[in-house]
Amino acid sequence: MEKQLLKKLLNHEFYVNNKHRVMDDYFPSILNPLWKTIQEAHKKYETNLTPTWVNQLFKDFNPQASGAAKANISSLLDDIGHEETPPDDLAADVLTEMYKKEKARQAAATAIAVINGEKSMGELIDFLDTFDRVDFTEDDNFEEIEFDINNILEFNSLDNLFPFRLSSMQERIPGAGRGHFIVVFARPEAGKTALAVYQAAGYLQQGLKVAYFANEESAKRVYLRLMCSALEKTEAEIRVDVEGTKKKFKDTYAKNLAMIDGVGMGIEQIENWVIKNKPDVVFIDQLDKLSVKGAFNRGDERLGRLYTMAREMAKRHDLLMYGVTQCSAEGEGKTKLDYSMMAGSKTDKAAEADLIVGIGKRPQIGEEEMHRTIGISKNKINGWHGYFGSILDKYRGMYIE
Repeated sequence: MEKQLLKKLLNHEFYVNNKHRVMDDYFPSILNPLWKTIQEAHKKYETNLTPTWVNQLFKDFNPQASGAAKANISSLLDDIGHEETPPDDLAADVLTEMYKKEKARQAAATAIAVINGEKSMGELIDFLDTFDRVDFTEDDNFEEIEFDINNILEFNSLDNLFPFRLSSMQERIPGAGRGHFIVVFARPEAGKTALAVYQAAGYLQQGLKVAYFANEESAKRVYLRLMCSALEKTEAEIRVDVEGTKKKFKDTYAKNLAMIDGVGMGIEQIENWVIKNKPDVVFIDQLDKLSVKGAFNRGDERLGRLYTMAREMAKRHDLLMYGVTQCSAEGEGKTKLDYSMMAGSKTDKAAEADLIVGIGKRPQIGEEEMHRTIGISKNKINGWHGYFGSILDKYRGMYIE
């Protein structure tokens, strides 16, 4: 069976669709060098393989291999070439069952280690979180959308979108709605949080329930900035009439606002909070600083997983999601930013977003220092791309047209 599976894994499409289910433990040690060669070949060439090619590639990839090792690989590949190739569905089912059994064995071993005091319960939970849910979910749990033209048109109506408070953006994009994921990025001190706070205050003004997770700036400081923005007052003006301001904000906005200190939080914790509290709009400032469970070889893989989970959270819980992130040094001193300048990942982060908003500024001082250029470099809502200017009133937490 192992040789039949290896033969099936020579097919590139089958390999891509099923590689995450294949573990090194599936194959006896004699077949492991062959499996590693197949993996390297698919990664490098992205095409269907043949036993003859794999035989040559083993020699190319392992120039120090002994003559005996090369002869052994050649013999194994000759055997594999004569094996019957199983159908796609049968091979996939076999791999899935092998994957489940191996994961169950590992889970049992970890649980026993917890009982024996060799590992903690947290380590067991972390291990369970690495399971691929797709392989443990029955097909009949899928939600099939019935054909109901009125329901479909209603769902896709622009009337269901929440308007942007920033009028120059609203003139170009008809708002954003439930299930959408928006990413806001800029260089430090350029106005990322200011724009997030400005939009959050706008949603409160629409009567929506807003959750704001702050892990960059103090949550209490962000709360004050949001109050200034919602009430269109400076901090000094609020201090002149603390009681009046308190009453107005409490009566009008506070009941729909959850400001949460997100320092040290993981995205799984945020989703648990969302499930319990059901907000309409969620802001995570900054998204990249959240932890996420799983094992990652590179930082961009971790970020890709974070952004995938943020997008899925928006869709799964029927809410509008904002993620705030940094711009790389490439955007320093530039007015026009595009999503390739986002820090940490040029593709994985951008791939998950429905709308990407960049904030550019010139390295100037004085009155000019408040000028900002807002750029839309990705837009799956209505397709508009481009740039427009705005002035940041940092004292009132507002973007002035």
